[in-house]
This record gives sequence, structure tokens and C-alpha cells, in this order.
Amino acid sequence: MSRKLLTALLTLPLAAGLTACGSVKDDEEKASSDKASADKAGTSSAAAFPVSIKHKFGDTKITKAPQRIVVIGGGGTDDIDALYALGITPVGISKDAFASDGVYPWLKDRIDAKKTTLLDTTNGVDFEKVAALQPDLILATSDFQLDKDYKNLAAVAPTIGYETAWGAQSWQEHVQVVGKAVGRTAEAAKVVAGTEAAVDKVKASHPALAGRTYSLSIGNTPAKIYTIASENDFAAKLMGELGLKLTPSITDIKTVNGSPTGELSYEQLDKLDADLVIIAFTTKDLQKAFESSALVKSMSAVKKGDYVVTDVETISQLRSPSAVGIPWALNNLEPGFAKFGK
Repeated sequence: MSRKLLTALLTLPLAAGLTACGSVKDDEEKASSDKASADKAGTSSAAAFPVSIKHKFGDTKITKAPQRIVVIGGGGTDDIDALYALGITPVGISKDAFASDGVYPWLKDRIDAKKTTLLDTTNGVDFEKVAALQPDLILATSDFQLDKDYKNLAAVAPTIGYETAWGAQSWQEHVQVVGKAVGRTAEAAKVVAGTEAAVDKVKASHPALAGRTYSLSIGNTPAKIYTIASENDFAAKLMGELGLKLTPSITDIKTVNGSPTGELSYEQLDKLDADLVIIAFTTKDLQKAFESSALVKSMSAVKKGDYVVTDVETISQLRSPSAVGIPWALNNLEPGFAKFGK
């Protein structure tokens, strides 16, 4: 993974408040794919079109239910999740830069690489490959380089960008926009309700989390730890829905370029101490270095066993939550939640 993308995912400044059969091979294969896509989109309401969606880069008009959708976005899977949750198979998506097979772990049972081309957009978009998929709609609200990409993407097909700034829309808003674009607004409302119900279920299962403090961090360099330092971060908002609150010792630390993410040197690791300490590392060596620190060993959470190591995908999903990924991420944190009983 490029350092640029990883840094963007870890420090993204969230506001308060990612089918042709692999590739287009011949006309027969394309025709078969078009029919399959049309079948998937069969429940879209024809009465919903034409529709216009306003975003930062203009006003995108969609005249009829799209049949061949491509999703571009290396900074989140909001559009991808929304499509699959609505029962639509895209012809192409940005692949998961963290996974060896390019498939997002919470979508393992939904993404079929034989039906959906996995596009490598880690170091930029290959516009020719996107065009080869012959999309009639491109969703790019999670493309953190959309300022540079939009003109070229829009030349291929009608393209929907983020409303005001990258990372500013809530996951609910992403689902609603996608639902409107594909003519399934009622179904989109059900998707939102279903995911919100999953969060409520976790909260109801763990009432002892109410009022507990936590820290949520990631180690990807030998000298620093990045940690959520503001309740305005989407991850903090999600954890707040469970009754948790950020430990006070990190809410006033140095932040990264005005984002809700703070950075700590290894001399400040004791600031991460909380009722529940959650952290992910990009390498085992970084985890070993962290855990060998005297400041870490002296944390009350570490002494009590209330220290949980998760993976980068889980942290990234919490920071840029999506409809299908949220229940998956919360389930990954279940060992930590369970430490406080039911």
C-alpha cells in the first residue's frame, strides 16, 4: 500500500457531524453481463428517473436506472456497501488495498471477482480500464483524489462526487445518495435502519459500556502513534452510540493537519490509558516495540487485561464507516466489549 493512501486513511479529516466478468472480453460476454446487471437492477423504480444529484463538482443527471456501475474510491467503501446492500452488483470497484485478494473482509460473501472487476486505484485511477468496463454511472464519493480525477471520470460516464468535502458525509448520507442514484430510495432507508439496529443491538448487549472511557489508535511508524483525539471523528461518534467516551487525556493533544486524529510520541504513550485501550499495528515489529515500552506496561488497562489489539481494517472501517462494514467492525471489537460483561 502506498504511504500516501495509508496516511490519508489514518488521518482523514472527517467532518463533525470501492458487472463485467472480470474484464470486457467480447460482445457475447458483455451482453451476458448486461443482462445479469439488468436483472439485479430490476427492482429500481422507473418512475424515479430522470434524477439529478448535486455535489461539489456539479449536478449529475441520470436519465434511467443504471445497469453498469463502477465505484472509485480508495478512502472508503460507502458506495460499494450501499450497492451490495441494495442488491446491485457493480461492474467494477476499487479493490481493498489492505487485502491480498483485493476483497473487503466484510464483503467476502458478496463480492464475486468473476462478476466485478477489482480495480487497483492505490496509486491513481487507470481511466482506460474504467472506460473499458463501459459504465453508465460512476460513484466516486470516497475517492480522496477526486479533485484531480473528476474531469477524467466524468468524461467516461456520469459521475457522482462527494457533496462538500472528502470524508464529510455520514454513512447514512452515502446510502441515501446511492439509493437515489439507482432509484431505490425506499430500500436505502431500510438499509440505514438495519445497520442502525445492529448498532443498537450491540449497545443493548453491553450496557456496562455506558460511561466507560476508551482510546482508539493505530501504530504505523516506529516513532509515533496516531489516535482518535476528538469526539467529532466518525469512529468516536460510533463508539459514543455504545455509551463509550474518549479518555480525557487525549482530547487536547496535537492533531494532524486539523483532523480529529492526534499523534503521540513514544514518550507520551501513557496518555492512551483508559478503561479500554484499542490499537492496531501495521507490522508485528511495531506491536512488539509498543508493548515493550515501560509506559505501556504501566497502563492500568494493560495490567487489567483491558487492552485489545485489532487490525487496520477494523480501525479504518470505524473511521470511515459503511453500511455493511459497521456490524463487522463492531463484532471484531466484541472481545474488548465483553471484558466489561453483559
